Amino acid sequence: MKNSFFKTMILTLLSSQAVPAQDAPADVNAGQTDLIEKLAARVQYLEDIIAIQQLQSKYTQLLFTQDYAKIIEQCFAKKAEGIEIEFSDSGVYRGIDGVKRLYTAFEATKQIPGFFTMHLTVNPYIVIARDGQSARSSWMSPGATASSAGARWVWGPYYVDYIREDGEWRIHKTKFVPLFRNRYENSWVQETDHGSVRGALSTEPDAPPTLYKPYDSKQTDLFKDFPELPEPY
Repeated sequence: MKNSFFKTMILTLLSSQAVPAQDAPADVNAGQTDLIEKLAARVQYLEDIIAIQQLQSKYTQLLFTQDYAKIIEQCFAKKAEGIEIEFSDSGVYRGIDGVKRLYTAFEATKQIPGFFTMHLTVNPYIVIARDGQSARSSWMSPGATASSAGARWVWGPYYVDYIREDGEWRIHKTKFVPLFRNRYENSWVQETDHGSVRGALSTEPDAPPTLYKPYDSKQTDLFKDFPELPEPY
């Protein structure tokens, strides 16, 4: 973790009131050093949380504005092993090449009259690894999509893993699992056709969907297969 800047800043703030080192007992100097280390770590943690939230917000904004090339370039990791993306019934796309295939296919949506996708990400629950090099998260996404053919509500959780690559936070794995994708004129209870994203994609996934199950009012224990909130690691 690069926190030498924070150590210097905190040391400067404390120095005006600190006991001169030559006059202070050893345990006092050790205590000041320990305090600086702890404060620097807390500042770094807060900066990482903000950076991850900014990254997720950038992703949702670029998806909304259909700037798919920037999603690839500015949001996803490039070098890490295990890169993945999955949403609804898309199937799993793996590696940065899979991400590129997917969002290249998405370019066709710009030619669909009235098309947009809005996936807000709220209620962030973020856990940063102890080494500060990766993070896991859970978000809720109230959203909507539309084209000239009609409109749909699309609500559900996002599960996103992040990794620090070349000093910057990037998306490592992302999975969007809508609870419902009902047509605007129907409630999710009434809806019998939650639609599909597969038919709109011109590229095949690397693996089938892992979690997506459209809402069924007759089903019990709806969330038994959903991931728990991330634990410290």
